Amino acid sequence: MAALRRSLRESKERFAKKKQRWRLILAACGGAFLLIFVCVYLYLLSWVNRVDRGVICDNVYIGTQDVSGMTEKEAAAALKSHAKSDGAVTVTLQADRGDAAATLDELGLSHEDVDKLTKEAADYGKTGGVFSRYRKLKKLEKEPVVISEQFELDEKKTKAVLEERAAPLVQEAVDAAIERTGDSFTVTPEQVGRTIDAEATIRAVTDHLNGPWDHQDFTLELQTTKQEPSVTEEDLSSIEDELGSFWTDAGGGERWQNLKTGVDKLNGTVLMPGETLSVGQTTGPFTPENGYVEAGAYENGQVVSDYGGGICQVSSTLYNAVLYAELEIVERSPHSMTVAYVKPSRDAAIAGDYLDFKFKNNYDTPVYIYGGINESNQLQFAIYGKDTRPEGRTVEYESETIDTDPCGTVYQENSSLSFGEMQYAGSPHDGLDAQLWKIVYEDGVEVSREVFNTSHYERSDQIIEVGTASDNGAAVSALQSAIASQDESQIYAAISGAYGSSPEEEYTEESGEEY
Repeated sequence: MAALRRSLRESKERFAKKKQRWRLILAACGGAFLLIFVCVYLYLLSWVNRVDRGVICDNVYIGTQDVSGMTEKEAAAALKSHAKSDGAVTVTLQADRGDAAATLDELGLSHEDVDKLTKEAADYGKTGGVFSRYRKLKKLEKEPVVISEQFELDEKKTKAVLEERAAPLVQEAVDAAIERTGDSFTVTPEQVGRTIDAEATIRAVTDHLNGPWDHQDFTLELQTTKQEPSVTEEDLSSIEDELGSFWTDAGGGERWQNLKTGVDKLNGTVLMPGETLSVGQTTGPFTPENGYVEAGAYENGQVVSDYGGGICQVSSTLYNAVLYAELEIVERSPHSMTVAYVKPSRDAAIAGDYLDFKFKNNYDTPVYIYGGINESNQLQFAIYGKDTRPEGRTVEYESETIDTDPCGTVYQENSSLSFGEMQYAGSPHDGLDAQLWKIVYEDGVEVSREVFNTSHYERSDQIIEVGTASDNGAAVSALQSAIASQDESQIYAAISGAYGSSPEEEYTEESGEEY
């Protein structure tokens, strides 16, 4: 037993010594490895730190631009300069009826984010762990590193170029058209077309720029989408019934030309269901370039000469046709004073951008506006469509004057006229309030009557200018006092008292009509 115990003890001692040796060996190996690692790390750290942090490493490219040895600022300038040279590249877009070409500069070419690109280039091989930086820097010794550049186009500039150069090459949809000749209508069928898809075209160009682009001219297909016409032959085929009409005497003089110009701009207009027509916008602007001449028009209670004078007769005549067609009135205003060509409350004034006549097609089918000046010199409008009103139903409109304010006579001094000379000026009009009744008949029997509109017209007095030009101060003073009294007998007495004769009168009264 003693021998066995001694043997076990010796065996344990040998194992312990062996274990101790292995610990020493492992410790020595670990220390050696650590020493080697530290040495390698310090060597690599020293090696990677030799790189100049102020400039981009050699063999680094942003796209095709070599930015080696540049600062971030220099690289940004180089990119912008490169983009400028790329701006001369021509893009050709193929369309149905030809090609549209533009330079990238015209399309507003630029890098998506220059600062981001230059920072990525400047940081290459200089950020991250030592080993990662070492691998990147060693890679640069073998092959270039290319940082992908991203180009973008200026959307506003590109769309403007597409509208100017490409749009004429695309066959857009053509609405069906209708024309009245004699007593019948001729309908021209619609045409399906295409329209430019600007967003898709911009995407196609930028995808090419950011793909395998060799910085040379290139050609792409213009992106388009199908466009359906908004008015079809079927829509217009329903136009066959006269819904309402009206005419006024066109008169003559300069204003006749304005009536002709205005009615021609409205003739042939088609209003789809729910669509509103602005007569002011359709006939304007009232300029010589748009076919208008100077003629009489109302302004501040006076008749003055203005381009487009007479256009209100066009809008008023159309207003009455619209009344009989029973279209929806959206906006209508009376004149400041009464007019001669229609009764009170049957007029519709238009002026500048503050007075307009607008109406809406409240039918379920299109309506067609026919207008012109016929051989009898009548300014006429007729509205056609599909009449869905009950058979035997008719409407009439009746003007009623509610109140009047008769015009008077106002004397005014005019020191440029000879003493006692009288000159008539202005456009005298009685003021009045009126209303328009809408009366509905069924088979000739009145079934309803309602006030359709009310109108107020200002009074405009007759102005008589009295001359006071004289060297006789006392006579002038007496006449001025008489004018201030607005007493006709005193005025005549002051004139007669000075010269012993009645005043001379010169009539320059205007016609009193507004056009």
